[in-house]
Order: sequence, then C-alpha cells, then structure tokens
Amino acid sequence: MAGERGTERVAAPEWRPSEVELPSARWRRRVLAAPGLALLGVALLVAGVWLDDRKGRREEALCHQLGVPWTQFVVGYAALLCGVAASVLCVLFFRTAARAGARGAESWQGTLALCICVANAVALLIEVVAVYGVHAEAADPYWRCSGAPALAGLHTFMQSHVL
Repeated sequence: MAGERGTERVAAPEWRPSEVELPSARWRRRVLAAPGLALLGVALLVAGVWLDDRKGRREEALCHQLGVPWTQFVVGYAALLCGVAASVLCVLFFRTAARAGARGAESWQGTLALCICVANAVALLIEVVAVYGVHAEAADPYWRCSGAPALAGLHTFMQSHVL
C-alpha cells in the first residue's frame, strides 16, 4: 500500500482569473475629463503658436516690433493651466478608485485617461516653455526686418535732436 500512495494523482486546481472590481460608471464617465483637459491644453498651445506666427508676419510687413498681444498671454497660461489640471485630476481620480478598492486602469476609460495624462507630461514641458517664450518676447526690444538697425538709429537721432 505504501507504493500506491505515490501513484495517486492530485487534481490540479482550476485556473480562474481574479475578479477585478471596476470603478463605478459615474467614475468612468468623469475620468474622461482628464484627457479632455490635456487635449484642450495642447489645442491652446497650437493656437498660441498660430497667434505668434500671425504677429510675426505683421511685424515683418510693418518693419517694426509690435507689442505682444494680451491674447498670447491668455492662451499660453490657459494651455498651462489645462495641462496641470489634467494631471491633477488624473491623479485624484485614480487615488479615489484605489481607495474604493477598484482598479481604474481596468476600464477603457481609465486606460485612455492614464495614457493621455502620461503623454501630457511632455506637453506640460512645452507649455511651460511657451509661457516663458511669451514673456521673453514681450521683453525683447529688437527690430526684425533687414533695415531695422538703421531705422532704430534714425529714430534715436530724431528724438535726441527734436528735444
């Protein structure tokens, strides 16, 4: 009988996927606000580039430096604000899901939000540089066209001899 014990087969346990609790439908709808804000920030960044290009073409046509319009400041800061808000919302939503014992990344909404918000980190860097660029451009007093130094000198000469 001792030999028979070694020949007994033990049935392997049946494999079952672990049950994952998904976040509520309300959470899945609301988490899509994070990628929406991130994409809005990128769209505002593109709009800021378009505004800057338009301003540059006007400067070249007029052959003198124009002041930076307030819309460029607004668009730059709005893009940055949307990018930061998207990242903060994403973190808060996933922390809320984790506290409730659910895995947010198991739903397609959570996966989409996570992927876009991770890519948003690169967009945040570009948005910070864009805001810095707007401020640097506002403080930059140089002329942009080929005859600009002569015009600047003539302008200075006229101001010094008129008074």
